[in-house]
Amino acid sequence: MKILWAVFLLFALSIPAAASSDHVSTAKGHGGVNMMEMHLLLNSFAALGEGHIENVLNGLKVLSVTDEVQSGKWDEMKPLLAEFAKGDIKATDVWFARPDGSCYSVGRGLMGQDLRDRGFFAGLMSGKDVAGDLVLSKSTGQRTAVVAVPVRRAGKIIGALGASLSVEQLSGMLEEKMALPGNFVFYALDRKGRTSLHKISALIFAYPSDMGSKSLAETVKEMLAKDEGEVTYDFYGERRVVFKRCPLTGWVYAIGILTGKPARPGEELPPILNEFKKEITAELEKMDAGLQKTARSFSGRKLNSSWARKVLAGLCRSYPYAVDCAAVDRRGKLVAVGPRAYSGFEGRDISGQEQFVRLRESGKPVLSNVFKTVEGFEAADLEYPVFSSKGELEGSVSLLFRPGPLFSYILAQALRGMPVEAFAMQTDGRIIYDEDKQEVGRMLFTDPAYKPFPQLLALGSLISKEKTGAGSYDYRQKGSERVVTKDAHWTTVGLHGTGWRLVVMHVRTGHAAYSSKKNGEYGPSDNALKALSENAELKSAMSGNDMTKIEGIFRDFYWAHGGLYSVQWIDARGINRYGYPEENSLINSDMKNSKTPSARAVLNALSGKKESSFERLLVEGRTGIFFMVPVFKGSDYLGMIYTIRIKK
Repeated sequence: MKILWAVFLLFALSIPAAASSDHVSTAKGHGGVNMMEMHLLLNSFAALGEGHIENVLNGLKVLSVTDEVQSGKWDEMKPLLAEFAKGDIKATDVWFARPDGSCYSVGRGLMGQDLRDRGFFAGLMSGKDVAGDLVLSKSTGQRTAVVAVPVRRAGKIIGALGASLSVEQLSGMLEEKMALPGNFVFYALDRKGRTSLHKISALIFAYPSDMGSKSLAETVKEMLAKDEGEVTYDFYGERRVVFKRCPLTGWVYAIGILTGKPARPGEELPPILNEFKKEITAELEKMDAGLQKTARSFSGRKLNSSWARKVLAGLCRSYPYAVDCAAVDRRGKLVAVGPRAYSGFEGRDISGQEQFVRLRESGKPVLSNVFKTVEGFEAADLEYPVFSSKGELEGSVSLLFRPGPLFSYILAQALRGMPVEAFAMQTDGRIIYDEDKQEVGRMLFTDPAYKPFPQLLALGSLISKEKTGAGSYDYRQKGSERVVTKDAHWTTVGLHGTGWRLVVMHVRTGHAAYSSKKNGEYGPSDNALKALSENAELKSAMSGNDMTKIEGIFRDFYWAHGGLYSVQWIDARGINRYGYPEENSLINSDMKNSKTPSARAVLNALSGKKESSFERLLVEGRTGIFFMVPVFKGSDYLGMIYTIRIKK
């Protein structure tokens, strides 16, 4: 009888929900999607999600009337529930709860937790079904949606059967079944406005109203207040969304499409980020080529010879960010390590490390993420296979390096005086480089320091999922406790399938952050800049290098002429000495050594000693309109002052 019930239940739960995503191919095949198609997609999405939960609910109801469950004895019902749990129901656990709150689960047996403090429990014990209540599972710690039914015997409730469904797995299943194009988004919100389903795992259980977008917060209110509708809002791009509430769970299901373009994923990268990517990639490829050459030289030689140690030590000295280099035999043992200071680690076993397992299985070079090495420090491992003359895998050569120093080697000098910051992150949220060394090693998604900044966490989840993109977030200004808005762009660097996200940020400040005026309300500033170039007080401050005085004059000029991005001074030697606001300016930056897109044009104007106007890309992104005016004090040429406005 037990087997027959199990077979019946597994068969019933294998029947797909009454929905089809066949028409999704239509959306893929056209440049746009009309609203009728959007509603068809929404209906499919909701039917798939609700259908799955309803199937689980119906399965639990069938189970609740079996002799095994009606006995109320865990040992008798457990085999039947275990068979149910093996079905494709996306459950982290299946359980039986008694009226006193004690609970038995297939995965853990008698649990130590009391379910009476769960919001759904009182209703369940009063005879109500539960469908879709979001809880953090006490037994597994996973994010789950509870589906449960009361168990009645002779008119009395003797307990309840429940399944804790993994909302992450359920989201993944729906994403696979819907097969939506990349510019589509789907999600569901529970009755409280918390995200119950989302294609981006990190956003599940988050409250969209707390993610820093006023537009999104207002939209969520509207979606929770209506049974269905269409909305448009901005969240890292303009999104057009259709939504509907479903009665079983009370969830609001939504399907949307990214329609906006400005400052969004897919936008052209800022010049400085492109430059950083090229230089870091070149350095990684240089290291990769050196290790490949070493691996080839080891073919047919003993991996544990004095010659090997000498070669490994030389390889390590070639890269200032490298820590040690090693030869690894086919069993995963370090048989030779250089430099000599690390020779004591010979004999250590790394056969269980992820990157070595990957190399041994594929026979191809690998790059790991940062991990705790057997030497006791945190580093990344680049490994190349070593083959015998017959093509058999003999082992590998390994180069351990710290990504932080590698990124700093490239970025530290380049960032000096620039109006941008940078950090690098693994896709799991681990910070592997930051100008503030206290940030390095922190986990973005779990570190308490980041919890007060939900918009940062939301953007971080997009950064972890998308290889390139753009967005904004609120966080503390560098070297200060003041919270500012930062615009960010990111790209990916790496080797052999391992990608690290490289992010550059620019503080949104000045008129862009504070002014409520419209463009048409601003007066022209070019004539005012010419007048400023004749200002005796400014000339005296420039010739005397009085930066405090220059800052005050520039600040007053900036705020008196709305619509400016910055006002700056480059001296006669080509040093961009100062600018206001500092966040939009080059500070003590030698333009002769600068790789900024505007450097050549600025230097040409400087040498010409005449008024000049031109357009150039800014290092932080967007096109700037430059207007430059020479400054003379008598016969002394003090350089040029110039303004930048953003081209709309």
